[in-house]
Amino acid sequence: MRVLMETAELQKKAAGIVSVLDRKFKVRRDVQLCFTQLMEEIGELARDINLPRLRSKQPDAQSLEGEFADVLLQLSKLAEMHGIDMEKAVLGKIEALKKRHGV
Repeated sequence: MRVLMETAELQKKAAGIVSVLDRKFKVRRDVQLCFTQLMEEIGELARDINLPRLRSKQPDAQSLEGEFADVLLQLSKLAEMHGIDMEKAVLGKIEALKKRHGV
């Protein structure tokens, strides 16, 4: 049986693996690098999602899954660098949207 990870634990683990890879490859990460890598990963995800329209072929499910994961890794690291608790931020935003849009 698969046990799901708490959101805060997932964010910490995702940001942590980015830090481990940075040390391995001697990368000096700052906010700008993290943001540009996030944009790069979003571009790779967009490429896979657009395959049906641009190349008339379906994206490979494993590749698509990996691109979503890459985005989450970079987003988690960027949030950590800014001291953002993603779970708190997302839940707060959901509540604000519910109030704003009456849902």
